[in-house]
Amino acid sequence: MRLLASMAPLVALAQPAMPDAASDTSAGQPKWEAGLVLGGGWINDYPGADQNHVRSLVAPVLIYRGPVLRIDREGIRGRLLHGSDIEIDVTASAAFNVRNNHAREGMPALDYLFGFGPQIVYKGLRAQWGSPTLHLKARTLMSTDLRHIHDRGVAVDPEIRWRLSPLKGWPGTLTFGLQPTWASRSLHRYFYEVEPSQVTPTRPAYQARAGYLGTELNLTFSRRQSDALSWFVTARGMSLRGAANAGSPLLRDTATVSVGAGVLWTPWRSETRALD
Repeated sequence: MRLLASMAPLVALAQPAMPDAASDTSAGQPKWEAGLVLGGGWINDYPGADQNHVRSLVAPVLIYRGPVLRIDREGIRGRLLHGSDIEIDVTASAAFNVRNNHAREGMPALDYLFGFGPQIVYKGLRAQWGSPTLHLKARTLMSTDLRHIHDRGVAVDPEIRWRLSPLKGWPGTLTFGLQPTWASRSLHRYFYEVEPSQVTPTRPAYQARAGYLGTELNLTFSRRQSDALSWFVTARGMSLRGAANAGSPLLRDTATVSVGAGVLWTPWRSETRALD
């Protein structure tokens, strides 16, 4: 699930790692696969945080390649239009919470974040180096502490993505992604606003505004070891130079890095094959 990749949660880090099991060309692959994903990483707390924490994930995983409904490395998708060069679908995604960040001491914790929205994928550049695809995404975002749900506005994050084999004849896929993000004031307030009651000697009041959040570069190497086993290593860097809320005392670092690795095990699969 890739809700706001700029947050670089482990959930998002794991997604490009579903190598050939969830590639853009799924014809002839099992219609569904099921198993577990196990991963860990050193993850930046939120965009612009100067702290990382070790996070881990063990979760069931389902890959489904239906003609309309898809569950794969892009998340949960409903393909509304699927042609040779253009695909329109609906995606859903999620991100971890943040509980122990020193810059936010005395402030409410950041809850789990999730969202959904439309995506337009342009595949007309497949003949170019790296078979680049352009993903135009918009998401409505919400947070939850598992008891209440709060609106967190919207984000727009176009992405260009390349997938290639790093060496001829060497199994595995190297994925590059470049993604700038713009968000509404509600999301920026969630990350960066400091109310008068939250002021400390080192944390002045700050009123957040809408606009540019940052640009992310991600790099993932993934390999299918067998029909049932895949693994990945991944790194994400984010630049927040020129961000709309660079003046916030909660935006402590304009360059952040997250790294992770994991295994995808799918021993259960259908005999029926996907058509496309």
